[in-house]
Amino acid sequence: MMGGRACSILLVLLAGVYLIGAAPAERPLSVREFDEPVLAFPTGLTVARDGAVWIASTFADMLVRFDPRTGVTRGYSLELRTHPAGLLADPNGAVWFAASGLGRVGRLDPGAEKPKEYGIPSMLTARNAIPSPWLLARDPRDGDIWFTVHSDGMIGRLPRGAEPVRRGFAISELKLGPADLRPDGIAADGRGGLWVAEPGADRLVRIGSVDGSLTPVPLPAGSRPRGVAADPDGSIWVTLFGTHELLHLDPSTLRTRAWRMPSGSGSSPYAVTVAASGAVWVAEFMGDRIVRLDPRTERMTAVALPTPRSRVRALAVDGEERVWYAGSASGRLGVIE
Repeated sequence: MMGGRACSILLVLLAGVYLIGAAPAERPLSVREFDEPVLAFPTGLTVARDGAVWIASTFADMLVRFDPRTGVTRGYSLELRTHPAGLLADPNGAVWFAASGLGRVGRLDPGAEKPKEYGIPSMLTARNAIPSPWLLARDPRDGDIWFTVHSDGMIGRLPRGAEPVRRGFAISELKLGPADLRPDGIAADGRGGLWVAEPGADRLVRIGSVDGSLTPVPLPAGSRPRGVAADPDGSIWVTLFGTHELLHLDPSTLRTRAWRMPSGSGSSPYAVTVAASGAVWVAEFMGDRIVRLDPRTERMTAVALPTPRSRVRALAVDGEERVWYAGSASGRLGVIE
């Protein structure tokens, strides 16, 4: 477990900010990276209600809490082979994580040293591999937690307020299709719909949170959708890893529009998140840049990352609209402000 140690700032200067388009950026952007915490293949990131940044250090089987105000980090060790992936902070201050290596979903409550864990029912019937929960979403309408199972072509649902059940399961499952769909990103639109990216089928699917209905939305062949995020109006944003685009979808009409990423065929956009202001942030996995799209002006601003081959898989926006990222290959935590 890591103790509280002050973070030393690696870089604090402006780092390669590029504007796509003729108009100037709305505000200058700078990027900082930190020597601490040192992360082992981080794949999840979230900001809690107290402003703390939480990172899933996947290969270290650890959740890491970083306090931006003090620069202090703390690690919470998990069971061997937990391999935490997606993270989610709820309004009560709890941090949820997908235990991708053990077929569980965990919840670390404020002040707790150890998480509570919820088993997935299909663990009982798994033959070839343990079900691998991957990314999480919270439905703002009822507070339920939803998650994708990357290995099994399904999603899971954990009702708000549920506690682990001895000799039973609080989680229910919904099969989307065969395992090769590889469900990835998930987001709630706030209108009763959950949206899931299925890179194995080049499509999105809408799940009705009340009736469990499935509405597939085909995407271009080879698009391989990965990240999914909802904006304050309930519109859906999706990264198309295979065709190097950012897609917008109107849930009411199912109409879509795509923007080519600044790095073109060298982009491979992965993580996406939306700020309260409506600004959309995208990580170019291969391009080593974080891109901001202003939907009102359609201007894109690209920020080059200071560490080559960072391979960012996770983004999160805090209450001050600073954008945090974790490089899965570099092991570095960074912020754009």
